[in-house]
Amino acid sequence: MQFGSVAFFKVLIKTVLCILFFVPLVLCVVFAVLLWNSNQKQEQLTQDNQKLEYYAEILSGEREPTVKGFYDIYQRSGLSDDDLVEYILHGKEPSAQAIADDPGTEESAPRTTSPQESAEDPTVDTQEPASVTQEPQSLYADIYPEMTVSAPDESDYVREEGTVYLTFDDGPSENTYSILSYLEQYNIKATFFVVPTRTESCYKKLRAIADAGHTIGVHSASHVYKDIYSSVEAYLEDFHEAWEIIYEATGIRTEIFRFPGGSVNDFNADTRDHIIQEMTRRGFRFFDWNVDSNDAGGANWTDMYNSIPRDIAVNYRSVVLMHDSASTPNTVLVLGDVLQVLVNEGYKFDKINNDTKPVQFTGPFA
Repeated sequence: MQFGSVAFFKVLIKTVLCILFFVPLVLCVVFAVLLWNSNQKQEQLTQDNQKLEYYAEILSGEREPTVKGFYDIYQRSGLSDDDLVEYILHGKEPSAQAIADDPGTEESAPRTTSPQESAEDPTVDTQEPASVTQEPQSLYADIYPEMTVSAPDESDYVREEGTVYLTFDDGPSENTYSILSYLEQYNIKATFFVVPTRTESCYKKLRAIADAGHTIGVHSASHVYKDIYSSVEAYLEDFHEAWEIIYEATGIRTEIFRFPGGSVNDFNADTRDHIIQEMTRRGFRFFDWNVDSNDAGGANWTDMYNSIPRDIAVNYRSVVLMHDSASTPNTVLVLGDVLQVLVNEGYKFDKINNDTKPVQFTGPFA
C-alpha cells in the first residue's frame, strides 16, 4: 500500500473514524467512574458530618443523650444507657459494684413477684390501700387488643455458646428463593424479619419461608421511619398490618420483631421506650444484632466474606444482620461461600425460637 494511494486513504479514514469514536467512549467511561467515586465519597462525607452534628448536639445538651453511635464502645459490657452516656460526657467510669448492681445486666436483673407467687406466699402483703385508685393497664390497651402473644418466662431463655443466628431483613424479594436454596443446601434454619405486602407473590414467598421451617418475624409494613416512629399509635398500626399479613399467608401469629434501623436509631429517641414497654406488655420480643454484614451499606463479596466470620469469632453467640432485598444482590453472591466457611469451622446454627434470649441494644448484650 503506497503513500497517497486510494487504499492508503481508506485505511487513514477508517483509523481516524475509530479514534473519533473510541476516544470519547473511553473518556466517558473514565469520567463516569471518577464521578461515581466522587459521589460515593461525598455521600460518606455527608453521613460522617451528620453523625458529627448528632454527637455535637448530644454533647452540647441540645439533644437528649442516647446510646446512638456510642454503644460500640462498650458493646459487650452490660452497662446501662445512663452509665454509657455518663462515661462519654464526663469520662466517669462506673464502679464494678455499680455494674454488678445495674438492673440492665443479665446477672443482676431484679426478679419481680408475680400475683400468683404473692397469693401463695403469706408474707407478701397483697392488700392495697382503699384510697389508691388503680391505674389503667395501658394507654394503648384498646388499640388492636387481639394483638397479643404469650411471652416465655425469662428464666427459660436459651443462650447457647457458639450458635449463629442468621437473620434476613426487608424481604420477601426477588432474592428470597435463592437465599432459601443456599440455606437448604447446608441444612440451616434462619430467621426472616419481613416487610410484607398484600400481593400473591409476597404470600407465596412467605409460605415458602414457613414451609422450609424458618422463623418469620415482623420488621414493618412500610419501613418509613419518620411515620412509624412518630407515635406509639403509629407504630402499633404499622406493626398490626405486617402481623396480619403474615398470619393470612402462613397461619402464624409471630411473636418476634425487629425495629427498622434497630431499637436505637435517630428517629425513635422520643418514642422508643414507650413502644418497647407496650410491645413487651403484649408479649412480643424484639431482636437486634451483634454482627452486621453491612450488605445494606454496599459491602462487596470480599468485604462480607472476610468480615462476617471474623466478627462471629469474637462473640459468645452471634445474631447476624443480612438483607433479603433487591438492593443487596451481593448477599446472595457471598452467602454460599460464607456458609461453607462457618460450617467448616464447626459453628452451630439455629433460627430464633420462642425461648431464644434476645440480643438488644437497649438491654444486656450477648
